[in-house]
Amino acid sequence: MTIGISLNEVLRDFLSQFVYVYTKYIGPTDIKEGDITDFNLLNYFPTFANIEEFNRFLYLESPLEIFGHADQMSKGLIQHLNDFVMDIKDDGEHEVILVSKEANKSIPATYFFLSKTGCRAEKVNFIQQSQDEWNGIDILITANPDALKAKPNGKISVKVNASYNTESTADFTIDSILELFMDESLRDKIFNNKITTYEEI
Repeated sequence: MTIGISLNEVLRDFLSQFVYVYTKYIGPTDIKEGDITDFNLLNYFPTFANIEEFNRFLYLESPLEIFGHADQMSKGLIQHLNDFVMDIKDDGEHEVILVSKEANKSIPATYFFLSKTGCRAEKVNFIQQSQDEWNGIDILITANPDALKAKPNGKISVKVNASYNTESTADFTIDSILELFMDESLRDKIFNNKITTYEEI
């Protein structure tokens, strides 16, 4: 099976870094990560007149600071990812692909994030639409509510809890991907699960 792991709010602390960079360049805000309960950030940062202005700030003006300089979700997380990737590779049954919604200058910024954290994952899929997180993926571990909603039949979704995806449903739910890295029985439960479609009943 091919296991997809999203970067933002799973491995990379995107929201906190976005708030920090927004405050630095645009102005102070009282918004904290836990306040963001909607995936549409324009609802919380009305300084941007439209999605075009927002995307310009995100992908053209400040991508290195937002995507590249962001922290890991927890200390040492990428090393745990590396160990997990090596275990998967040794087993020879599964493959790990990192997945990230990126555009323009955020792509090299994300490579910088992966480099500075010492990430040894060999494959990265950059996509521009949330539903494309599923391309070539059998199991997707993500915090993205749009990707969770777009899950195709016969595939397995693992939701990493975030403030903006509380209403999203998934086949499995975890608070941190560390749970999956550290709990072999949980990995076996997820990776050996078979989703039955209505057509198969």
